[in-house]
Amino acid sequence: MAKEKKTDNANLMSAIAYLLMPISSIIIYLMEKSDKYVRFHAFQGLLLGIILLVASWIIGFVIAMIALATMGMGVFLIAPVMMLFWLVCLVLWLFMMWKAYNGEKYKLPVIGDIAEKNA
Repeated sequence: MAKEKKTDNANLMSAIAYLLMPISSIIIYLMEKSDKYVRFHAFQGLLLGIILLVASWIIGFVIAMIALATMGMGVFLIAPVMMLFWLVCLVLWLFMMWKAYNGEKYKLPVIGDIAEKNA
């Protein structure tokens, strides 16, 4: 969570790592060899993107099963949960891009430590 003195290019590359995660994260992680700050954000973005992708698949599967079990009526009960999930994802996505662009090495719980070791 420490603010680091970084160049504008490093800050921009770090923010872009979150832009189309996990794809942009992989590209930036493979391109950047020396800047540990950029590599940290790229790896953290990669892990975050994978986690959110898997979570959305699981939630989608659960909604589909509930919809089948209740002949479609369960979707009306689960839809707010899905909307809340996507709202949290949007806020987290914007927050991480903002922190990276402003030169902050913000570590997410668990994956932040993993990203730091692999940076």
